[in-house]
Amino acid sequence: MLIHPDTGDTVMNSLHREYLPAEFTSSLIHRNTHVTESTILTRSKQLINLDRVPVLERMEMMGTVSSVFESDPDGLAAVQFRVMQRRLMNLREDGGSLLITSPGPDDGKSLTAHNLAWALAEAGSPTLLLELDLRRPSQARRFGSKPTTGVVEVLTGKVSPLSALRRIDGISLGFIGAEMRSKDPTGLLRSSALSDLLTWARSAFTWVVIDAPPVLPVADVDDLLPRLDLVAMVIRERWTPRTMTQRAAEHLGSRLNFLILNDTDLSTVEGYRYGYQ
Repeated sequence: MLIHPDTGDTVMNSLHREYLPAEFTSSLIHRNTHVTESTILTRSKQLINLDRVPVLERMEMMGTVSSVFESDPDGLAAVQFRVMQRRLMNLREDGGSLLITSPGPDDGKSLTAHNLAWALAEAGSPTLLLELDLRRPSQARRFGSKPTTGVVEVLTGKVSPLSALRRIDGISLGFIGAEMRSKDPTGLLRSSALSDLLTWARSAFTWVVIDAPPVLPVADVDDLLPRLDLVAMVIRERWTPRTMTQRAAEHLGSRLNFLILNDTDLSTVEGYRYGYQ
């Protein structure tokens, strides 16, 4: 469920909603291939030519998938992500950068970022999924791959963004992940190198979806807020404490654009019973 919230007690009373039924998982692997900026960026609009980016190769991994668009493309969860995709594209025709966070761990923010990026790319918008939860990265695992280079190497100046970039075959989705937890997440998130990376990403992709750290208890997300266009917070029904949700919403303040309610029982929601039984 996607909500335009106010802060404080009114957060839970906002009623502009899209519902996400449940949780899922996925698997892919990448190939190391040298690429240069001149062969990747198009000259006209400076949007990236993903056809020339190395593919994140698919592999079977215990029969699990992270993307609902792979496991059940016509299911209700995929439908709800497409509803969010259309709402975002109607809100910002030229795209933008979207930070996805949550009050705390295990609310489903990473899974939501994964699938929402997929939905935007499926609709034809060149989209980058960028891992910036440097204390607990998970997107590479969801793709079934540990990249040899990723966002930490980009932010420490060891490689360029293009060298770390991989694409998902068949859709306009790029990915820059993180192999393991960073030893200095705060320093990296406050660095000018991150500003440079986000500037490059925004010029090369229509949408940049960022899997960000949780709002609580550390302040990592604060370093990202001034650099991004939109902020969405995922809360998990029957899991995320209401007090934590309110604290996180108050912390984000006017920067919070959307609430996404995850793992919702749609059979109890008025207006969703018909047609989905």
